Order: sequence, then C-alpha cells, then structure tokens
Amino acid sequence: MFVKGTLKKAGILLTLSVLPFLFGYALVSFIIFSIIAFIMQFFRDPNRKVPQEKGAIVAPADGRILKGKIDKIEIVEYKDPLMEHLLEKDKKGIRISTFMSPFDVHVNRVPVSGKVNMTKYCPGKFKIALGDIETENEKNLIVIDSEYGKIGVIQIAGFVARRIVQYVNAGDEVNIGDRIGMIRFGSRVDLILPYENCKLMVEEGDKPTAAETIVAVMINN
Repeated sequence: MFVKGTLKKAGILLTLSVLPFLFGYALVSFIIFSIIAFIMQFFRDPNRKVPQEKGAIVAPADGRILKGKIDKIEIVEYKDPLMEHLLEKDKKGIRISTFMSPFDVHVNRVPVSGKVNMTKYCPGKFKIALGDIETENEKNLIVIDSEYGKIGVIQIAGFVARRIVQYVNAGDEVNIGDRIGMIRFGSRVDLILPYENCKLMVEEGDKPTAAETIVAVMINN
C-alpha cells in the first residue's frame, strides 16, 4: 500500500526511463529506475494492526531502519516550546521523540482516540532532526483532546525533509491508529503526554512501529 498518487508518479517516471534506454543511454535509465525505487519505498503506507487495550497510547511514527529509533524521552514544562498549548502552568508532560531515517515509513499515526483541538504550523530551519532542535526547526503541532487529557503530536522537519503534510484539521474526530499526516524524507516526531497519569512502556533506543507499538499506558484521573 502506498500514499495516494505514488503509483501515478512512479508510472510516469517509469515511462520516461524507457526513452533514454532506447537511445542507448542505459546509465540514465538506471538512474531513473533508482529514483523510482526510492520513491516507492519512501511513500509506502502499510496497514497496521492497532492494539485496543484500555489506556494504550501507540507510537505516532516509525523508527526502525538504520538510525531510526526513540532518541529522547524527557520531562517537559509549560515554558518549553509549544507546551503552552498542551500543559497548564503548574503541570508537567513527557516528551517521547522518535527519529525517522529516510528509509522508515513516514506516514504518521494518531496515538490515541479523541478530537483534534487545534493545529499550529511553525516555520523554521531544516537542521538534522536529532537532539535538541525543538526551538529552531520547522514543525507542526497537532493537539488531541482525549479522555486522558491533551495529547500532542509534533511533526518536526529535518535536514532532508522539506515538507510537512497534515491530514487532519481542528474539530475532526480521530481514532487510535488513524493516519494523521506525514513528513517527506527524514524527520522527527514528538509525542507529548500528561506526566501525572502516564506509565511509560518504552525506553530510549527502542525501535517503534507506528500504530502498533504501545509507548505508554494512561490512567484516568
């Protein structure tokens, strides 16, 4: 399964790749075929088996290939970037950051069922999406009102990624595991959870599968 429009684009490139070969430019055809292969693997969008356990929060992004992984888990506060949209001034949250290599699936998933409260796009730089780049890189915040409180998904563009795509809008009802958007060509996705009623199920270095890996379990207040 692929992102909508991928097969059409690949078909056009495939047709064009035949022409250089017919005129004796085999190397050009090989380069175009390589581009097609990259497009096909990058824009894949596999179906996932979404867990239905009570309180489960699933990974919003894949981090499985090469350096893809959960590269940071930390406590955040109201004063941190974008946290004023998620936390009260006297509350804390937990940030789970997943780095996606250019070879990971880049379609992002809804971590928990609820209603999209708001979205906010923030222009910025395109540094490598590892480490502390929350304040500088281009990013997009999606806030979901769930039965466990406000939960945030922050799509952060990286050095190769140059376009953040959002599939949902404020007011939309979403279900756990739904497709929420994608970031094209290498990036990071941050998941922000309430601190008080959150039990982590992952560690730094783990390699999550979007919509399948349970990263935390929430308990109602």
